[in-house]
Amino acid sequence: ATRQAMRLMGSHFVLGETIEAALARAQPDSAQAPRYSFDMLGEAACTREDAQRYFAAYLDAIEKVSAATAKEAASAPPPSISIKLSALHPRYERSQRERVLAELGDTLGQLVARARELDVAITLDAEEADRLEISLELLEMVYRQHAKGWGKLGLVVQAYSKRALPVLHWLTRLAAEQGDEIPVRLVKGAYWDTEIKHAQMLGLADYPVFTRKANTDIAYLACARYLLSDATRGRLFPQFATHNAH
Repeated sequence: ATRQAMRLMGSHFVLGETIEAALARAQPDSAQAPRYSFDMLGEAACTREDAQRYFAAYLDAIEKVSAATAKEAASAPPPSISIKLSALHPRYERSQRERVLAELGDTLGQLVARARELDVAITLDAEEADRLEISLELLEMVYRQHAKGWGKLGLVVQAYSKRALPVLHWLTRLAAEQGDEIPVRLVKGAYWDTEIKHAQMLGLADYPVFTRKANTDIAYLACARYLLSDATRGRLFPQFATHNAH
């Protein structure tokens, strides 16, 4: 009974064990059908070999999504690919900033350049709070080099972060400087327990995330209101998502 229940739940949240299976299941029968962002569900890379394997998987997914969507109606917006930056470099951390910007910047740039050639949208997944600044640096660098004028390189913003709204303001300014639009996927966040325990272990004076769900809910609504305001029109393209099964 437990196995059957897990299989049923899994079928609702995981489209397939491979990108081919997921694409086959996600084929829309009309322009109004739901669209998807494909995620490899990968863990962080521990070795260079891990990072190379994930890079190959992302590149393969981009190619296959492009080939599949070429057969669909032109009126239907194509699915996108979500990229986990920690899967592309074994030392994706602040202490390795210079190395990460050089090496991961090059790797990410290759993926974005190929995705732009094939017109497959890319979204950078959010991770732990201590990686926020370096992820923004990587986004800005790759955006200026490979995605200016494209409008399909986006970012996930976690509303449980106390810096969520400032990040949206920063993204608005970046898009305005480039005269472009940046897709933003707003979520509440998925690493709350980790953030709390990590802050406690480090003896920090405060937490990087809200400690009460009610405050996270308010922050989500505040961010949503900002994304739908005139201040972001033509600059940020709002997308709304949740990790809540209900």
